[in-house]
Amino acid sequence: MGLRVLKQAPPVPKERICIYGRAGTGKSRLALSVPADWGKIVYYAADLNSEQLPSISPDKRGRVIPVIPEGDNPMVNFQQFTMMDWKAIDPEIGTIVVDTYTKVALDTISYAANSQSMDREKHYVIGDPHNGGQAIPNRGDYQAIDALSRGYLDMIFTRQRDFHIIFVMHEDVKLIEGVQAVGGPAHPGRAMTEYLPGQFSTVIRVIRETVLVPGNDAPEEVVVAITEGDGKFISKIRTSDEVAANPLAKVFLDRNPSSYWTDKYVPYVNAQRNNQPKENNNG
Repeated sequence: MGLRVLKQAPPVPKERICIYGRAGTGKSRLALSVPADWGKIVYYAADLNSEQLPSISPDKRGRVIPVIPEGDNPMVNFQQFTMMDWKAIDPEIGTIVVDTYTKVALDTISYAANSQSMDREKHYVIGDPHNGGQAIPNRGDYQAIDALSRGYLDMIFTRQRDFHIIFVMHEDVKLIEGVQAVGGPAHPGRAMTEYLPGQFSTVIRVIRETVLVPGNDAPEEVVVAITEGDGKFISKIRTSDEVAANPLAKVFLDRNPSSYWTDKYVPYVNAQRNNQPKENNNG
């Protein structure tokens, strides 16, 4: 009646990663530096000019296949992207990167407002939405983007289960219930602030921090990858270790962040998956 009982552990899952941070922190570079054995990368270039891949070196660009949304309906574009048979296009594709999903969500709510498909409340309109003007999203539009965004996630995770999936997002801070400030991946409205990060096994916050590097005379700015929540900003990495501290809680990245994946992230998550319960020696 719709239930499936697993008699053994399911296959090793593909990675589901959300990377977020402020502009210029190196989010795209980190996302497009995943290990070579993750295959070619199909890259949904939602942000303006992101298909030019300005953040990565030429030697990495050969494995990236940009996909550029065209036309005026972002909902149709992204739904088509989530349902594509990427192996039929190139069997070497193993990773999907969306950059940025924040832009996908913003384009979707803008389209909903400008089309005035949610008409329970009157939209405040500036100019002609069909000729460069804008309709300001109302409560119905925010409810619509919540439902659409959940649908996007369900579609891409269900249809593309054989691929590593990385969402790159901007950073935002919102008041929850008018009291607590919560920072996380930027998405229209408040409802997705907690829900969206919960759909990913890993959430990496990327920041820039000024530190004194050993051997240098003056402080310098470095990029930091964070996978440990600090009570305000959401970040995480799932682990079966209930004792040891998270070794990836705060990692200083090289300018080429490939080593983050090959030397730190992949060995750690593989070790967690292979961790077997210890024998009970107490009789």
